[in-house]
Parts: sequence; C-alpha cells; structure tokens
Amino acid sequence: MEFTEYKCPVCDEQFKSGDDVVVCPECGAPHHRACYENSEHCFYEDKHSDDFSYEELNNKENSENSDGEFIICPKCKHENEKTMFYCDKCGYPLSERDRINFEKQNTQQNNQQNGTQFNQGTPPFGFGTPVMNAFDPLAGLKSDDEIADNVKVGEMAKFVGKSTQYFLTVFNRIKSKNGTRFNFSAFVFSGFYFLYRKMYGLGTLISLILIGLTVGETLIMMIPEYQDIYNAFYEMYSSSMFLSSVSMTSQFTLQELAFLLLPSFLFMTRIGIMLLCGFKANRVYYKHCTKKINAVKSKSNGTDINKELESNGGVNIAIAISFYVAYIIIMYIPYFL
Repeated sequence: MEFTEYKCPVCDEQFKSGDDVVVCPECGAPHHRACYENSEHCFYEDKHSDDFSYEELNNKENSENSDGEFIICPKCKHENEKTMFYCDKCGYPLSERDRINFEKQNTQQNNQQNGTQFNQGTPPFGFGTPVMNAFDPLAGLKSDDEIADNVKVGEMAKFVGKSTQYFLTVFNRIKSKNGTRFNFSAFVFSGFYFLYRKMYGLGTLISLILIGLTVGETLIMMIPEYQDIYNAFYEMYSSSMFLSSVSMTSQFTLQELAFLLLPSFLFMTRIGIMLLCGFKANRVYYKHCTKKINAVKSKSNGTDINKELESNGGVNIAIAISFYVAYIIIMYIPYFL
C-alpha cells in the first residue's frame, strides 16, 4: 500500500513511492520505519486512550478544507482563504495535522526549556543564530505578505518545511534590506548542506570540488618526493638558518618551492570555498525557493498546491548524509594505499 498522500508525523516529510513505512496498529498513523524506531512509539501515542484514529483525522481535515469559502482559524476565529496554510492574522496552522504536530513540538520544547516563556527556534543542522519566539511559525510575519517575487510568506514556510523561523527572518531581511546572515551550517558542511536543502546540482558540484581538493592535498603530502622536500625544508628551518629569499632559492628550485606550497594552496582554496558557501548560502536558497515555488504555482492550474510545495521543498537528509559518508571514506582511502 502506498502512503504518498500522507506525511510522516515525526519528520514532517511527505511519503514517497517505495518508502519503508510502518503503520501504528493502534491508530493507523503511518511513519517512516527509521522515524518510528528512533521514537520507539507512535507519534500520536498520547491520544490512543481517546480512541484517536489517524484516518478520521485526515478525513476531517479534508472535509474542513472542502466546505465553504473560508477556513476559520481555531485560535483567533479569523476567516482565511482556502489557499492559506497559516492564519493570516495570528500565524496559527490551519491544517489540523499541522496543528497537532506544531502543538506537540511546542510542548516538547517547553519541557526542555523548563518553563521558559520563549523557546529558541533551531537553525539548520543545529548551528547558527537561534530565532526567538518559537510559538510563531511565521517569525512574526503574516501568511499573506509577499516575501519574494509572487511568493507569499505562507507558501515560503510550507516549501521550506524545516527551520522556517530562521529562514523567514533571513528572507525578510534579504527582501526588505538586501541584507543577509552568515550561514554557519553551510560553511561547515558546504556542498552537503546544499544537497540537504535539495539544491542537487550546486550541492553535487561543490561537494565534488571539495572532495577533489581534500584528496589532492592528502595525496601530494604522501608522495615521497614531497616528503623529501618537506624534510629538507624543516631541517633547514630547525637549524635556525636565515630564511631569506636568497637562501631559499639557493637550497630549493622554484619548482620545488611551488610543490612544497601546493598542499597549503589547496587547503586555502577549500577554506575559501567554504567561507563563500557560508556567506552566499541564504541568498542562493532564497532564489532557489522563489524559483521552485513559482514553478509549482504555474503548473497548479488554481488547484491546492499544499502537497506540491511540501513534496518539492523541505529537506533530503538521506542524500546529504550519503555524500558526507562517501566524503569521509574517500578522504581516508589514500592512507590505505
């Protein structure tokens, strides 16, 4: 049985064809097997005693969204258009499934913060500047506000999926002030970060370049000729010889000096690319989201684009981890040759 019309309540990712899915025997809620095993219980376990049924929840939500012209916010009673994902007035989720997940996550965050009035939103990969006021999924913005060309805040939040507070804050700064923020996650993980955010072409290119630079640096330093030059240089340095340009060129040829400095050049190039990723990642992701959302909307023909935004957006942690593991393996291969 396929569950592609549903989302895993743990990771909030829409199921894809062929996913390994586990269905709770109590309420029928589908989970990714890995998510279920990590949680060690059904996401809705606390509702099982109330005769909770996931199918009834889904049917109720579909019924609510199909009747009438508006969706009434259960929190502030504001009338919202059916295309809205969050309340235009208070930012509260309009989908019942999203409300349950949202409220449960806030409860967990409250417990972790020991009753602190405000929680901190989590930036991507757990790094970066936290965003205050985790109770507002739209980071203080209105769902119907425009945050990019022909893109509303609610649409952007639905597409981003993870760390919406962080990105909506940054995207709003890009739009209103043409300013951004250094993305520490993109600096540390570089190409793998772009893969995580489903920017596959750019992520693959940067990952391969960084892998090539790392492997090249390691291989050069393991070449016997390089080790001979390095040992001679170290011996001259440790003997307190004056390292003027004259003494250097008298001991080493220009080719030998260039060869000696090549690993350092590759290392500095790698760090430069990582810094560039950190400075540019948020702007690149902003443009990526805007382009993808507009593409989805152009193909929707006026139908509900909720599922399409979730399917095309969000994150892909599996491919990012796969590339990172491959990077680690490749990096250590030269030591075994």
